Amino acid sequence: MSDFPAVDAMDQPWYEPPLFTGDAEAALPLLAYDGGQAGAVTVRAGAAAAETCRPRDNCNDAFALWSDAATGICFLAVADGVGRSEDAGRAARAAARVAVKAFRAQWLPAPDLSGDHLRDRVRETVADVAVTLDSLSRQRPGGGHEHGDYRTTLVVAALPTRVPPGGDVAAVVARVGDSTAWRLHSGSLMPVFPGQAEDLAPTAALPGNYAALQIQVLDLGDGEVLALTTDGLARDGRDEQMRAFLGRLWAAPPTPLEFLGSLAVRRNDRSDDRAAAVAWLGHHEAAPEGTFGSGAG
Repeated sequence: MSDFPAVDAMDQPWYEPPLFTGDAEAALPLLAYDGGQAGAVTVRAGAAAAETCRPRDNCNDAFALWSDAATGICFLAVADGVGRSEDAGRAARAAARVAVKAFRAQWLPAPDLSGDHLRDRVRETVADVAVTLDSLSRQRPGGGHEHGDYRTTLVVAALPTRVPPGGDVAAVVARVGDSTAWRLHSGSLMPVFPGQAEDLAPTAALPGNYAALQIQVLDLGDGEVLALTTDGLARDGRDEQMRAFLGRLWAAPPTPLEFLGSLAVRRNDRSDDRAAAVAWLGHHEAAPEGTFGSGAG
């Protein structure tokens, strides 16, 4: 596994977590991947458990993808369970899954690629997620108004897949909490949402904080990159080196293994899970050689 460039010396003397010694059915995969082509959009998505959380805990970050060729739409969802409990991971996986299901149910009866229509569908999708997670939380043993550990952040994006050569399309991105979205610009990830993650209240998570929803309508051009990430991979207002590092790796669609490597790259923060869903719109040149890795082991 590659290291993040200029990674500092670690407090722990080891680089690899101990191997799992329990029941083979007891843990979710430490790495997960999905991706493919949707019209003129190439998608890569994945999740990686934090090194210090292996093998004792499962990954509490999640993602889900959906596209419809007939109407030319792609939908991405990334979620980050708040905390290390199993309930947090369940909330994240439910949020990503429900977001795709809700968007699909609203989109197929009345597709419309205009920015205003997309914004309304995305807003209603997140509202459906909030209601569903609230119901699931209350159904859990001991569930109540405060939702306990069954809480997650969420960031979603809906984007047209018919990208005209040299043209642009209207896409919509929404989030609740500190999972966020980026555009690749000048070799680095630049934030889509104004402000910084530190400006968000610690309770900005679902269920219970739908009022914290933020929505942005973007004009994305042929050749642009849109990335959704949890804060374990990149944070607003921080991680400038990491954002530049990912910008170089994601300049063109990497192979699935290279993409997973970019999520699981070693860095000083080894205690936070990571997940991302990245969309490359239109045409992209091959990535320069030697952009992956380059750190000391």
